[in-house]
Amino acid sequence: MKELFKIGKALFITGLFFYSAIALANDGAFYASGNQLIPIRETTISIQKEILRIVKVGDELDVTVDYTFFNPGQAKSILVGFEAASPSGDVDGTPKNGKHPYMNGFSAELNGIPLRFKTAIVRDTSDYLNDEVHSISIDQAMGNDFNVNAPDFYYVYYFNASFKKGVNRLIHHYRFQLSSSVMEHYSFQYILTAANRWANNGIDDFTLELDLGSWTSFDLAKTFFEDNNKWKVDGVLRNVSDKDNWLELYKNGVRAFVRAGKLTYHQKNFHPKRELYLGKLMDYSLMQIESFNAQEHRLPFDFRDLMHLHKAKDEKSYKILRNLPYARRGYIFKTAYIQEYYEQQPWYEANAAYEAKQTDLLLEEKEWLDKVNEVNR
Repeated sequence: MKELFKIGKALFITGLFFYSAIALANDGAFYASGNQLIPIRETTISIQKEILRIVKVGDELDVTVDYTFFNPGQAKSILVGFEAASPSGDVDGTPKNGKHPYMNGFSAELNGIPLRFKTAIVRDTSDYLNDEVHSISIDQAMGNDFNVNAPDFYYVYYFNASFKKGVNRLIHHYRFQLSSSVMEHYSFQYILTAANRWANNGIDDFTLELDLGSWTSFDLAKTFFEDNNKWKVDGVLRNVSDKDNWLELYKNGVRAFVRAGKLTYHQKNFHPKRELYLGKLMDYSLMQIESFNAQEHRLPFDFRDLMHLHKAKDEKSYKILRNLPYARRGYIFKTAYIQEYYEQQPWYEANAAYEAKQTDLLLEEKEWLDKVNEVNR
């Protein structure tokens, strides 16, 4: 693993941003990381509640953070910042109008009032002095030896927030492009430990909502949580062993098979020690299959990993293959060898109430099924 920027001494730094080394080469692209809002200096205001919503929209993530703060003393104004690492790898890291090139829609609203923010480009956290963020110019940042694939600076979005006495609600929003590499369809990381910079060194009541689409699967590094029961999902969560996950970051993590809706994590008295890492791995073994053999091959939950595969080796394999859309919905098969096969798949969850209907299938499933039947006649 490799540091994307150095830790400094200023209080607003959140910690290390990590990403697998391959994403820093020209066969991958690290665009941005998500991050909590952090106080430059704060000892009295605490986070009572936070709802963090992360939604996948195409190849971007839309992030909304709904904070409830408590100020026990008199009204006060504090400087609040948001860090964004520069992109790296197979990207153009040139700033756009002094801002991060792959982040947009940044906004913050405190007690219903929009807040004006500034953007600084900084090389080192020592550029925070005397309650101000001292930025460098774009010319200084780029210099004469600027490497578009590995900028050596990062961005700070910051604003003054006037907290009244008592309860304050701050809603923060932004969107950034998903990273990818030859190992992952997409990946992202979100800095959670920044929450520890507030007075209560964490969050009294924390909720994370991940909406990455329906009928999909992805891996979660088991970093900030240990108990899978704190997650709720319309689907299945499975622990993943080392042999089932070849990317070091996600080994001994959790694989989520989501049918519909959100994957939700809830924790009271949340004091994160590590960050959120999530990604959808490339399945090269599956991509290389030309003819499905039920004796040798598994079938994925995410249908997009299977769109290329239509041919089956034999009659039993064909019948198993063509029933995949119904197995995803938990259909209990009357044919013993079909049921036995799907019970061995980690994503299968029997649903006695489900009756197989082609009208229930997605358009892409129907088109794929037509092709499977055509090829194996």
